[in-house]
Amino acid sequence: MATYSPWLAESWKFSKDHKSLTFLLRNDVTWHDGVRFSAYDVEFAAPLYKEPSIASSVVRWQDHITNVVALDSFRVRFDFDAVYPYQFTDANVAKPLPRHILEGLTPEEIRDSPFHRSPIGTGPFQFDSWTAQQSIVLTAYEEYFEGRPHLDRVVFKIVPDRVNLLTQLRTGEIDFYPKLPPHALQELEENDALEVIEVPSRVYYYLGWQNDFPLFADRKVRRALTMAIDRETIVSTLLYGKGGVIHGPILPFLWAYTSDVPTIPYNQDEAKRLFAETGWVDSDGDGWLDKDGEKFEFTMKTNENNDLRKDVVVIVQEMLAKVGVKLHPETVEWTVFAEQVRGRQFEASCYGWSQGVKVDLTSIWHSRSIESSYNMVSYRNDDVDRLIDQAVLELDRGKAKRLWAETQRVIAGDVPYTFLFYLDDLYAIDKRFENVNIITYAWHYNLHQWYVPPGKRKY
Repeated sequence: MATYSPWLAESWKFSKDHKSLTFLLRNDVTWHDGVRFSAYDVEFAAPLYKEPSIASSVVRWQDHITNVVALDSFRVRFDFDAVYPYQFTDANVAKPLPRHILEGLTPEEIRDSPFHRSPIGTGPFQFDSWTAQQSIVLTAYEEYFEGRPHLDRVVFKIVPDRVNLLTQLRTGEIDFYPKLPPHALQELEENDALEVIEVPSRVYYYLGWQNDFPLFADRKVRRALTMAIDRETIVSTLLYGKGGVIHGPILPFLWAYTSDVPTIPYNQDEAKRLFAETGWVDSDGDGWLDKDGEKFEFTMKTNENNDLRKDVVVIVQEMLAKVGVKLHPETVEWTVFAEQVRGRQFEASCYGWSQGVKVDLTSIWHSRSIESSYNMVSYRNDDVDRLIDQAVLELDRGKAKRLWAETQRVIAGDVPYTFLFYLDDLYAIDKRFENVNIITYAWHYNLHQWYVPPGKRKY
């Protein structure tokens, strides 16, 4: 099981009742402008992550944090209204901000501040420049508390064309390609100048059936749709085998994962039988299922700048047509698509999630998250709500695992999604680089330790 600890703290301790957590911060950390980092920066930043106008992606992780107070320059205390397994994680997920720069601004002013185009932090690399639609440049921070990083600078290039990106990798114009498309793997593995690294992914893809849409309200229908889709063929065809079929909402890299969930095999004959049980048959012989004079047809949305999702939808369209279901693909510009999906303005969607280190299914699967969070398929199950509410507060890891396992089984049995596959993350890097340690949680985990020997440097 992976573990972690905060880099900016020397030590930490819970109170006897476990409702307060005090950190002793390092006293040798500075912001990139030279100002000393302190507990007051943590105290200043913490409440901002709860502000609606900030719209932080970690706002739910702050639900049980009631107060954050700096006891002195290097001690900060987090107070909680409950005792639960992820108190330590929740206290660390919201990053500190430089109080000396942002103090006095309203949350709305902070959100729109020039700081976001010229940020400072406390890490090994400092912001240098940002050329819109071209690149972001970071340079080594000489006073980094763990020692100056080996690399002088890191350049993030914006290359929207994947073909051009692969060409630049092959020619040495770029050194590193994160999240490599699987189709390029064989060619790059044969390139003696490059190393390809594979790690388990935190990402899974799914087809979301809007449970409030009458066509998908019956779980037998959702099961039939899933049975009609050959997910193994999708993995082998589109992922070149670099991934695997999934059957539930938690991926294997997390401690709460269980393989003991209902699986739905590919079986188009059984799919047709289930459709018939729910009244969907081809009564007029035109090749399409119908019921009460209506055809079984719907629109499936995905975003236009994701070739993998678009390819998935096309293959699924062909597979469903074989059982008499008519799928109309619709590709939408990313920001519009994201807004429509979060607003539940879709019949079906091809989408994906990146799972964090915290096991908590509340925001996607609890019924109270339909209006407030990411339960975008309007899934409701009282048993799932109860299991989630118990599991998130269970301190005993064994008991929590059993609760999460049952939660996964109930969700998988209800088929609110057709769970498709996880992807293996593929990374290509020039072999000049040494001490590269890429892990599932973050490719840049030890970027400050990457190293190029003097005789192999380009510059």
